[in-house]
Amino acid sequence: MPLTAVTFDFHNTLAECDEWFQIEIRELVPRFLDWLAAGNGSQIANAERVAAVTHYRALRLEIMDHGEERDAYDCTADVLTLLGRNVDRATIRTGVDEIMRQALPGSNPVPGVVDAVQSLRRHGIRLAVVSSAVHHDFLEWSLAKFGIHACFTHVVTSASCGFYKSRTEIYEHTLDQLGVSAAETVHIGDSYRFDVETATRAGMQTVWYSRSQDEHHENGAGLTLSSLEGLAPLVLSRFGTER
Repeated sequence: MPLTAVTFDFHNTLAECDEWFQIEIRELVPRFLDWLAAGNGSQIANAERVAAVTHYRALRLEIMDHGEERDAYDCTADVLTLLGRNVDRATIRTGVDEIMRQALPGSNPVPGVVDAVQSLRRHGIRLAVVSSAVHHDFLEWSLAKFGIHACFTHVVTSASCGFYKSRTEIYEHTLDQLGVSAAETVHIGDSYRFDVETATRAGMQTVWYSRSQDEHHENGAGLTLSSLEGLAPLVLSRFGTER
């Protein structure tokens, strides 16, 4: 079946954005507490900071395991409740958005990916993002910063669809949004577990961007690359575009 669509992972595939990633997986609630304290001239006790990291990390690991996502606002609210803090949702949303916006300057495209996205789009390939991100808007902001937001028909995050990438539903939702079948779609990502294995279970073809020479897997990807330079011709050649 000819190639009709390509989906991309975000972190370490489309974007290098380590500060944002650390906020997503570990630092969101302590950063929010710092933001809250800055607004009233107080400071956060170290014990509360440690507890915030511990509770938030435990919540993220649980979600990764069962695959039913909670967005950044809900996760922050849950942990604040565990810490005995009562903060209204409007304040949580404002603080989380400001924290994520502050990380945007550190978000930059992976070398070669802007050219690859633009080239695939010129060839008529439908494009989407599939990411286990708890803060959806950061992806939209980054793609706009890179000048490639308009190339993507859809940006799907675990926050927006309710499923982490341990679940095939996030991929199936994206395919439905694109209006294509799994067999005519290739997913590109750097995580063997969440990009290659889960997308393969959803019936998609895969490209593994293997960034680390230390990773060893029984490779089931259709194509494995150590660089995204020259990605588009490799994908078009390997998976075909005849219609």
